[in-house]
Amino acid sequence: MEALPTQRSILQRMPSVRDRFVDVLVIGAGAAGLTAALAAAARGARVLVLARGSLPESNSAWAQGGIAAALDPADSPGIHVADTLTAGAGLCDPAAVAVLAHEAPALMRELAMLGVPFERDADQFALGLEGGHSRRRIVHVGDATGRAVTQVLIERVRATPLISVREQAQAVELLTADERVVGALVRQADGSWWRVLAAATVLASGGAGALYGLTSNQPTALGEGIALAYRAGAEIADMEFVQFHPTVYRTRAGYGFLITEAARGEGGLLYTPTGRRFMPAYDPRAELAPRDVVTRGIVAAMQEEGCDHVLLDLTHLPPDQIEHHFPTICARLRADGIDPVRDPIPVAPAAHYLMGGVRTDLSGATNLPGLFAAGEVACTGVHGANRLASNSLLECLVFGRRAGEAAATYRGQAVPMPDPLPIAPITTPLPADWRSTLAEIMRAAGPLRDGSTLRSALARLAEWPISAGPDEADHITAVNAGLTARLIVTAALLRTESRGGHFRQDYPQSEEAWRKHTILRRDAEPAFVPTIAPPTAVSHERQGTHVLI
Repeated sequence: MEALPTQRSILQRMPSVRDRFVDVLVIGAGAAGLTAALAAAARGARVLVLARGSLPESNSAWAQGGIAAALDPADSPGIHVADTLTAGAGLCDPAAVAVLAHEAPALMRELAMLGVPFERDADQFALGLEGGHSRRRIVHVGDATGRAVTQVLIERVRATPLISVREQAQAVELLTADERVVGALVRQADGSWWRVLAAATVLASGGAGALYGLTSNQPTALGEGIALAYRAGAEIADMEFVQFHPTVYRTRAGYGFLITEAARGEGGLLYTPTGRRFMPAYDPRAELAPRDVVTRGIVAAMQEEGCDHVLLDLTHLPPDQIEHHFPTICARLRADGIDPVRDPIPVAPAAHYLMGGVRTDLSGATNLPGLFAAGEVACTGVHGANRLASNSLLECLVFGRRAGEAAATYRGQAVPMPDPLPIAPITTPLPADWRSTLAEIMRAAGPLRDGSTLRSALARLAEWPISAGPDEADHITAVNAGLTARLIVTAALLRTESRGGHFRQDYPQSEEAWRKHTILRRDAEPAFVPTIAPPTAVSHERQGTHVLI
């Protein structure tokens, strides 16, 4: 197997910089980053938030389905925990899952108080059902929950004097001093550079779905934050576990548009183009099986019939039910000439969510003092080998808040000058269409994998450029994306079994001996950490006041 990269920096020369000092630096402006910023500011910290693009257009804003919370009298956090553990296929951290489920109900009520217009049934939350859930527990705002939640968070951030935001800003390297993270080197849209020195840094930069050819993610979701953390020395866990959403529509423009899990929760059925309903024969839960199961069922059906899509059919549902629950989907599909009230929707699996990431504890702390991580960039242990539907926005909110609270405890600490970053060597040229090249390589780490194609992909990634000039913004992005892709393929090759979102055709069974986490770290051999057994009872009562209000 190709050795993991060991270089500390990707820059071929150091740019001129201006220094900026803050208590807490937050890299990322989705649900996790905004929540972390609000939590840190509520504790008196001066916060700078870096948005990779414009503030309203985070990956979180694209989230459709909803947020899981045990709000029904027939439900409980304990049942939510059990469903999450089942979906996670033996690799969840039970303590993290319990925190997630127990903090969810109060957090939903808090968001409603802030003005998130969750759908109601009389004076109660209207609760939806999604695959893998045994109870109705999905709160939602039509099919645009992520946008509604992030809009409220953005309003709160803009109204908080202790928080400043910098849009179109790219964090290029984390800065360290004596193995402590002390901020980041940041490139502005105009080509100027900042050296942001911070007592604590929260990484909330999102996932890596855009490494693949078809994805539900924003084009900026290339896993750059994971690459930064890896080069700084952070532990990276469970990178082999990529979730492919079963039902993504490829628009006429060529990008992926997610058809939410709720479409199947409301009764949508899957057929091949020849009209065969295939999921009941694949799994007894049929269309409501967990995402990894439905994805493999779709891939199998596509292979059997030699097609590149299947059909999601809602036409048997009442038209006003479709219009009410899925207005965004209806509008987008009709723009392409498809009316979901009358027409089945062509869909295929697409890269959707990365279960792995920067390894953290329950406060978002990493193995590097001063560095925290939250949201999709983090690996809290909540999702295990396969994320349960509608737990992602919830994780951003629960652990974003915890990371912000913990980061704020560094407020007032002296920040040492960072260690000089080494100059990176000039390496192989960047492919002209590097995104397409990388997507073609990453087909090896798709829903169905095998050792031969993974080894070939890893050999190609070993030749990927590893450095860039400071004036080459796209080149910097490509180098970071290539490193994250390499971590995914390496972890997928190491795990010689199938579990959750990781399916090896040459090792199709799950093995008890592989009930452990893969840990990758710069300058270290891959490590494997056993999963902790579920505790018999855990208390998860939160102390203190709300931080979002």
